[in-house]
This record gives sequence, C-alpha cells and structure tokens, in this order.
Amino acid sequence: MTNKNENKTYNRPIMVDPPGGWKYGFPKLYDPPKEEGTMYDWLVREGYPQSEIDKYDSQFYCSFWYPEEEK
Repeated sequence: MTNKNENKTYNRPIMVDPPGGWKYGFPKLYDPPKEEGTMYDWLVREGYPQSEIDKYDSQFYCSFWYPEEEK
C-alpha cells in the first residue's frame, strides 16, 4: 500500500495492522476480492479514523502478514 490512489495490491486475504491499530480493533483480516474501494476505504469502514490516515499523509504505513493456513 504505497499510494492512496493505487488499486488493490493483494489478491488474497491478508492481516493488516495500521499505526495504533490496537485502539480500533486491529489487526484485522482484509480480503481484497470481497471489498469495494481501496484499503484506505476499508480501514475507515472498519473503524480506523480517517484523521489518523491524513496525519501520516504519504508516510502512512501498515504492517501486513498472511494468516497461517490451517493444516
């Protein structure tokens, strides 16, 4: 997620943890094929404040990892 105008970068479910995300119930599972809009849109729909995204502007980052697959 390097550009706010960039389309979906991931095509399978991925865990997303934005800065201070624990305060808003993150990390959460993001599933791009099931979501409308960008990951930024999804973050806000999931309760992450737009003001936090705006505060970091082009320096906004998230931690990402793929969930462990069940065996």
